[in-house]
Amino acid sequence: MSSGPWRSPLDRARAVRDERPRGGLHRRLIEDRGSAVVEFPLVAVVVLLIALATIQAALVLHTRNTLTDAAVHGARTAALVGNTPEDGEQRTRLLISQSLGAGYDAEVTARSSPEGRITVEVEAAVPLIGLIGPAGTLRVDGHATDEESW
Repeated sequence: MSSGPWRSPLDRARAVRDERPRGGLHRRLIEDRGSAVVEFPLVAVVVLLIALATIQAALVLHTRNTLTDAAVHGARTAALVGNTPEDGEQRTRLLISQSLGAGYDAEVTARSSPEGRITVEVEAAVPLIGLIGPAGTLRVDGHATDEESW
């Protein structure tokens, strides 16, 4: 039933393992004892950097989307019959302070064109590295058609 001097595949594996050269440098190169100690910090640093980059991207996108939404709502408010561009500015500032906090610094301007187009522009600082790191400038705007121009 068996082919060769081995009784089972396990005996053959043991025999092949025992034929490997023993000792010294070769044995230390083949063994991987202690490699987990080195692998964990290397992998952990990469995973941590990816996680922090994802959180940072989410923070910037949230800020941009919130500012854009506030500008659009401000433009719609200013476009209503009886309202002025200043009403749109106030509404935009209110929405920004409610969404991002009262201390968030954003410059809001609203203007009306002769064609009846209301534009609300928001310029604000967006953190580039965490919440306390250097900041970049983000400029978004919202547009609406003035109802009185119809």
